[in-house]
Amino acid sequence: MERTESKIKFVGLHAHSTFSVFDGLGLPSDHMDFAYQNGCDALALTDHGNMNGLSYQVLHAKKMNAEGKKFKPIFGIEAYFIDSLSNWKQEYEKHKEDKKAKTSDEESGTVVENEEETKTAEKSLLNRRAHLVLLAMNQKGLNNLFTIVSESFKPGNFYRYPRVDFDLLEKYNEGIIVSSACMGGVLAKAYWKNKDAGHEAVQNAMIELVTRFQSIFGDRFYGELQWHNIAEQHLINKHVIEVAQKTGLKLVSTADSHYPNPDAWKDREIYKRLGWLNSKPDYDIGDLPKTRDDLKSELYPKNGDQMWASYQKYSKACGHEYDDELVLNSIQETYHIAHERVEAFYPDNTVRLPEFVVPEGKTAIQALTEICLKGLKELNLH
Repeated sequence: MERTESKIKFVGLHAHSTFSVFDGLGLPSDHMDFAYQNGCDALALTDHGNMNGLSYQVLHAKKMNAEGKKFKPIFGIEAYFIDSLSNWKQEYEKHKEDKKAKTSDEESGTVVENEEETKTAEKSLLNRRAHLVLLAMNQKGLNNLFTIVSESFKPGNFYRYPRVDFDLLEKYNEGIIVSSACMGGVLAKAYWKNKDAGHEAVQNAMIELVTRFQSIFGDRFYGELQWHNIAEQHLINKHVIEVAQKTGLKLVSTADSHYPNPDAWKDREIYKRLGWLNSKPDYDIGDLPKTRDDLKSELYPKNGDQMWASYQKYSKACGHEYDDELVLNSIQETYHIAHERVEAFYPDNTVRLPEFVVPEGKTAIQALTEICLKGLKELNLH
């Protein structure tokens, strides 16, 4: 099949595979193959809360390049973010005084994404969270992403979802690019929480967040625009654009892809509803869309021309006008990030053996065994 050509340069910097449980569909290789066939030369993988797809991503990228298909894998995650884990822990302790917390809520494990919870006002302080996209620019950034993910699953940070906060990001921000994510993202959360208080309240809340993120990441923090047939998405877009004009925030547009090709939309809709039934038996899942035209969002790895077409189609359908040049720049900025800011690299898999002094009277095996046992005890694993 002939490879598609796109006039507008674009790279998907927000994408989910099957490792976003009950939300994404298809292996990373499926997404990468279609993106390449669709005219793109790079794609990020940003699964929810984990980097379980990274090995698949790396191995398939090597295979593609060996076959002469020049393609750049970008390593990332869509993290679950709250402002302060320490403040949350104080609230949690207060909560336990009134009601004994369920043990299952405290334990780490596989999580099922429920984006509707992230789009609503904070009905429960304990369950609050927002999405945040993190991308590794280089090996240092990837090492920091590994640490952030590991920390997010530790007891105290994990509550229903693996979570990160400003303190963790500030400690491990080097080599990482961040964007504000979707309708469940950090800036969108400010909209949902403050929209009833009016335009200025939303703007002030968003500006406060942007200023904090910029203090940590500088120009590595981006405002994210998306193009769907959803009225609230455009209201959030308009707020993000206005904040960008006030703060100097750069903008990117993303496809936020969740399935590997345009024809897989129905499979993903069914799969997503199975997740809803699994988490909320009485949840109103609604009727399946009958055709692609009934979808509010087409979430496959788009090329630049398709991103532009989605912008034109859905902004018109929702009755919103934008600055065409601004939107075009936000689409093309993804290509700049992918090829100018993110290095071309594969994860360092060099074997690194431990170095230690063997005490007198012991063999190396005995000394290493004692060190390992001590470390296991410190981690409460022995």
